[in-house]
Amino acid sequence: MKKLILITLGVLILPSAQAVCPDGKTYPVHFTFDDGPHSVLTPKVLNILKEEKVPATFFVLGKNFAGGKSNPNTKTAYALLDRMKKEGHKIGSHTYEHINHPTFSAARVKENIMKPNPLLKDYLSPVLRLPYGGGSFRSSNPATQAKNDMVMNTVKKAGFKHVGWDIDTNDWDPKKRPNLLPTLLKDICRYKGGVVLFHDIQKYTVDNVQDWIRAVKREGHPFVPLEDLVPEAAKPLPPEACEEETVKNVKALRKEVDEVLEKLEE
Repeated sequence: MKKLILITLGVLILPSAQAVCPDGKTYPVHFTFDDGPHSVLTPKVLNILKEEKVPATFFVLGKNFAGGKSNPNTKTAYALLDRMKKEGHKIGSHTYEHINHPTFSAARVKENIMKPNPLLKDYLSPVLRLPYGGGSFRSSNPATQAKNDMVMNTVKKAGFKHVGWDIDTNDWDPKKRPNLLPTLLKDICRYKGGVVLFHDIQKYTVDNVQDWIRAVKREGHPFVPLEDLVPEAAKPLPPEACEEETVKNVKALRKEVDEVLEKLEE
């Protein structure tokens, strides 16, 4: 427990950190950032992470890389991926467009999940976060749950492990921002650490994230790589995740033919 500081007037004041876990323990924490990369804000986040020696994960939107490296408009976005990779951060998919997947058809869901993969195949770890977490939550409504199952099955078949969050900072919500830090520190204790959700397209977040990192450190909680909390993140992206549908169909047909030939030889 942190010591109280005695000042000359005889009044006891607490240090700047606002939450100490009641059980006296510390817990592993991993910061994640959604919706980028942002050409101006994301580099500032990377500068802070480098200074603080904190590993993070960036869940990037595929639409920011439309046209691939041959598109001159994506040069900055790819340069940021190169920097993330070089500095030891994980890069995950946030799908192509920021849609709520359970409200769309199975074909549209599959397209939005698969479309970023060829554009990002040199960078992606096999982790994906659905926008809004749409599809990853359980529902007591059978129809809703059926849609959620469809989305999650598509994620799995695409070769990804879905990574949600243990702590949502709501950094996008001006009404909740005043209590963001004390709530974060309390939630780390409440949920015993875990994956924390931020957005690197929010100026407020970029302006304050270094203070938040330092506050978490003052509490004694260690920042850990994503694979410490999600072991699948250490694996490479499966090659089939980036294959065109026609290639998959040819492979499946070839397998069927081989099986038929084997039976004929028996």
